Amino acid sequence: MHLTNSSTQPQGSDTSTVELASHVRGKTEHAPVKTFDLERNEEGIVKLVTDEILQTTECLSLDDVIALALTHNPTIPQSRSLVHQQQGATLQAGLYPNPQVGYLRSDPDQPGKSRSSGAFLSQEFVTAGKLRLASQASRYDVELRCWQVTAQEQRVVNDVRIRFLDLVAAQEAHAIAQELVTSAREGLSIAQAMLDSRIGTKPDVIQAEIQLSAAEGSLHDSGLRRTTARRQLEAIVGCPIADHQAAFELKDDSPTLEWESSLQRLLVESPLLKSQAAELEAARTEIQLADAQAIPNVTAQMVAQRDSVDKFSSIGTFVAVPAPLFNRNQGNRYSARAFYTQQLREYERLKLALTDQLATSLQQYQSLQHEMKRLDQEVIPRAIQNLELSTDAYKSGRMDFQRVVDARKFLFHSKLSLIETSIDLHKTLVEIDGLQLTGGLNPTEVGTALQAAGNSSSARRVLSQQNQTSQGTTSRNLPGAIQAGDF
Repeated sequence: MHLTNSSTQPQGSDTSTVELASHVRGKTEHAPVKTFDLERNEEGIVKLVTDEILQTTECLSLDDVIALALTHNPTIPQSRSLVHQQQGATLQAGLYPNPQVGYLRSDPDQPGKSRSSGAFLSQEFVTAGKLRLASQASRYDVELRCWQVTAQEQRVVNDVRIRFLDLVAAQEAHAIAQELVTSAREGLSIAQAMLDSRIGTKPDVIQAEIQLSAAEGSLHDSGLRRTTARRQLEAIVGCPIADHQAAFELKDDSPTLEWESSLQRLLVESPLLKSQAAELEAARTEIQLADAQAIPNVTAQMVAQRDSVDKFSSIGTFVAVPAPLFNRNQGNRYSARAFYTQQLREYERLKLALTDQLATSLQQYQSLQHEMKRLDQEVIPRAIQNLELSTDAYKSGRMDFQRVVDARKFLFHSKLSLIETSIDLHKTLVEIDGLQLTGGLNPTEVGTALQAAGNSSSARRVLSQQNQTSQGTTSRNLPGAIQAGDF
């Protein structure tokens, strides 16, 4: 259940704003950037993958479910559409201005005077490499969107793993509930036999019947839990998975995680940091573009005319260059530098937010690891021994039946606790291995903003304010996935 990524992470610096760009520049330029083909037959690919998986297997493995999610979860093509949008904007940013072609005619108000007609051609010549800089800045935005696709795919994969584990936990809990029902029936048989032999009492039989009824209720609830877990897994996958059994074996194979190595991996491989590095490079290029825009473009015009009265032709050439006396793009240049500084600090803030998230996850992981070891090696063996001894003592008349009931309840509660602890341990490991990326049903930008908010309890309020600002209204609701607490 480990995820690895060999891509590199841009590093920051404590030097000046301009110098800091060099620590990020160059590394993001060599980052792997995905390209997406708008002409692909997505529906055909999806159907092929679905048929191949669902029709050729009875037990769905984790890899099977991940493959289904990567082809059916709608947030992935949604995030790729953002890449397509930015690719279009990049193409547009580098296009040269169109020439202007026109017709002109002069008619005198007195007869016999010259009368001419002709055509003109005008072209604006862009100077200082403005188009190249605009395209370069937009290409960094494409790279940012590509990293966001990578992050969204990882969110979907992580959520599939977590919900797959929920389904496994529900299946295991259902199996334990069945064991409890079987054990409770055996207890009822023992209590009835003890009553028939005049050693036990009627209250013992009633107590055994009550425990059996409670066990059957737990079995019913575990069945509902299993159904719900399957439905929630289908929701993140994006398609029905029928009644296929989830094939996964819970093992105590959790690795020992160290803080320094886990943090280094997160900071090196996080696609959120990589996308923010691309955003930083785009902001740096915008500074260069703002400086270049202070240099005016040159407009050249050629006019060809024919005088129909005097019978002569003329060609005129005009060149115009704005004189930058008042407007030297000062405001935009100042704004671009301020935006770059803001993005630089956002990069550092995001690193701290990810560090904060990892600290919480690692503490939870280590605590669950210790608890799982305690339950597996200490509590459950003793609970089994306690039930056996209590049952034997009751059969010999040396202990009342309530002690047997309590011992049975404690044993099965301990087994359930072991399963839940094991599942929580594996889910926390998914979050750590998956670079803290969750929320596979949230739109890409919402998921990024939620994680960038760190562990703050005001994340929902912040996202609500952002949505209201972007929509210009105070009545817009958050997406359903966020309202449901899916983060």
